[in-house]
Formats: sequence, C-alpha cells, structure tokens
Amino acid sequence: MTFINKLIVCISFLCISQIQSQSLSTDTIKIPLGSTISSDNLENLYIITPTNDIVKYNKNGQKLATVNFKVLGNISSFDAGNPFEIYVFYRDQNKIIFLDNMLNIRGECDLESIGISQIACIARSSDNQIWLFDMSDQKLKKYSKDLKLLNESASLNNFTVGNEINPSIILDINSSILLLNNFNLLEFDLYANFNKTVLIDTLKSFQVLNSKIVFLKNNSIYVYNKSMLKMEKINQTLPFGTKGIRIEKERLFILKDEFVILRSILE
Repeated sequence: MTFINKLIVCISFLCISQIQSQSLSTDTIKIPLGSTISSDNLENLYIITPTNDIVKYNKNGQKLATVNFKVLGNISSFDAGNPFEIYVFYRDQNKIIFLDNMLNIRGECDLESIGISQIACIARSSDNQIWLFDMSDQKLKKYSKDLKLLNESASLNNFTVGNEINPSIILDINSSILLLNNFNLLEFDLYANFNKTVLIDTLKSFQVLNSKIVFLKNNSIYVYNKSMLKMEKINQTLPFGTKGIRIEKERLFILKDEFVILRSILE
C-alpha cells in the first residue's frame, strides 16, 4: 500500500496516529535559500531557485537535469502534472514553454499574440491544453495550445470569493478545476463554471491526492475531505520551520530553508 493510500486509509478509519509509528529513511539535498519545490507522479523532485534555475532530481536525490532560460525572466508558474510535458510560465515575457522529461524545450506559446497581458497564473489541463487566469477581466480561461479560446468563466467579481482577487495556483484534477485565491480554494467545473468555495484556510500551496486536499499548516500536514467536509491533521513529525511539502507515492519531500529532506515511508 502506498504512502498516499495509507494516509487515506488512516483518515477513513480515524487512525491518523498510525503513520507516526512507521519507520523512516531520510536523505537531504542542499538548495539555495528561497527556492521552491514541485514534484511529479514518477516521484521526481523539481527545485525552482531564486535565480530561476529548474533542477530535476529523482526520488533518491540524484540530479538528472538543470536548465535556466535567463532571457525569459522570472518563473511565475510551474506545472509538472505531466512529467513528459512540463509547463513553465514566464510572466515577464508572457510566454509558456513546454519541457520534456529532461528539461529540453519542446514547444512554446506566446500569450502576447492574443492580447492577454495580465495573467496571474497558468496550469496544464487534464487534456494537455492551457488553463490561465486573466486579471484584466478576472476570468478563468481555457485555451488550446494554438491559442483558441475553449472555455471561460464569468468574472469572479460576480461571486463572493474574498476581498481581493489575486490567484496564485490553478490545478486541474480531471473532475474539476481548483483555483487558490488568497487562501480561498475555489472550485470550477471542466467548462470553467464557478461551483463553490471549497476551503478557506491559511494554505499557500496544496496537492490533491485521492480526491483529498493536502496542505501544510502550522508545521503540520493537513488533509481535507471536501466531500465529507472533514479536516484531519496527520501525525507525521516535520522539522521546525518547514516551508513546504510534496507527497508522491512512497516519498515525502520536505522543504526547509536551504535543503530538501527526502523521506521514504517504509513498510
């Protein structure tokens, strides 16, 4: 049984504390201060440094590839939901580049060509198209890779979604689209229709694992079951000052200041 399934089983039977009793093995990777992390479903880890390096490691901490497209400016969004076609958005140039599994460029989209210049964030759609949030009219939009508009929401001004509209993350989870807007997690259907506010909390980042929302809060891992409206705290010890987490199968990645902890959950 994978670590993710163990989390879900523990939640289902309210036996969260069982996770803490499992044996752990740990390695670390030294990284620049201020880096962020991402991961993919093959248990690869991605480091995005303050100088916009993208560094890829396998689950054992072996460096696989490094790339930096300095001419494009700062990385605004990074989506490795498909590890063979990674989406990287550079807001400075209003451009998305698509990378293969070794971080080589395999294509790009110039969003300036369709007159959209105020994009908050982007993401890969489940059918390998593009989700973006357009700040100019405050709409979630889906485009094809040849930049044809496929779907768009009504303006978020029409809904009660918080005092300020400034989204930071979009995530397509096949059955719906989640948008993180100033700690409010908003849900849309696959046609960009707004459904509801799923969660209001202090999350700055999140994952969806087996339909559960997983995020870091107060140096602990929390799991929210949106269908049951139930929140559970995972009794998994994290080092003080943890900045972020990613969970992929049997691997837990923990971001702390100038290193990433690679923690395996063993049988």
